[in-house]
Amino acid sequence: MKLYAFAVSAVSGVLISAGAFGGVVDVITNGSFESPVVTGAFQQFPSGIPGWTGSAGIELQTNGALGAGQGTAFGNQYAELAVESPSTYSQTLTTTPGSQYDLSFYLSARPGTGSNSVTVGFSGSPGVTFTAADSGSVNFQHFTQSFTATTAQTILSFAPINLSDPGGGDLLDNVSLTTTSTGTPPSAVPVPAAVWTGLTGLLGLTSVSLCRQILRRTGKRS
Repeated sequence: MKLYAFAVSAVSGVLISAGAFGGVVDVITNGSFESPVVTGAFQQFPSGIPGWTGSAGIELQTNGALGAGQGTAFGNQYAELAVESPSTYSQTLTTTPGSQYDLSFYLSARPGTGSNSVTVGFSGSPGVTFTAADSGSVNFQHFTQSFTATTAQTILSFAPINLSDPGGGDLLDNVSLTTTSTGTPPSAVPVPAAVWTGLTGLLGLTSVSLCRQILRRTGKRS
């Protein structure tokens, strides 16, 4: 019985491995802005952070930076696009031409600055503008948009616009961009014929052994 279980497990493992290449993949790096870890309430990074560059640098803030109990539910840090001057945050991604990508992100207005808007850019597609109303407190709102890649390298960007207070606003967090169509699927990994022959032979032998054991036990009972 142990040998039979091993044989079934081995074959199942090969089959599962052969089909393990599918699934949804998030191509964004550091989408929740948790790296690097901020020292203090906020920190500015003139040369960018892992995954992201900023046209005027990048600022990360920690929960509570804008008031006790105010922050994000997605970790302990988030980004602010407009600080001393508006900064466009961007990330260059490897994409498959013809494939569809679903963008998901969370945006909050900085309390007291009025409605905050960002224009999302995606290479080969027109920019799309999203607006988060000022609720008087940090309130991340969820936005989504689908794009189709046209090149192997795509730039995703977030540009702050229409700020009534240019000194602060457009809080961004939990950015993801997932593939929803395969475009050109990865080549199948062939399983050598010798492996299949060995596994099927192992199953055959264990099946015969199992049948003999069952017949012996049946004979003893009768």
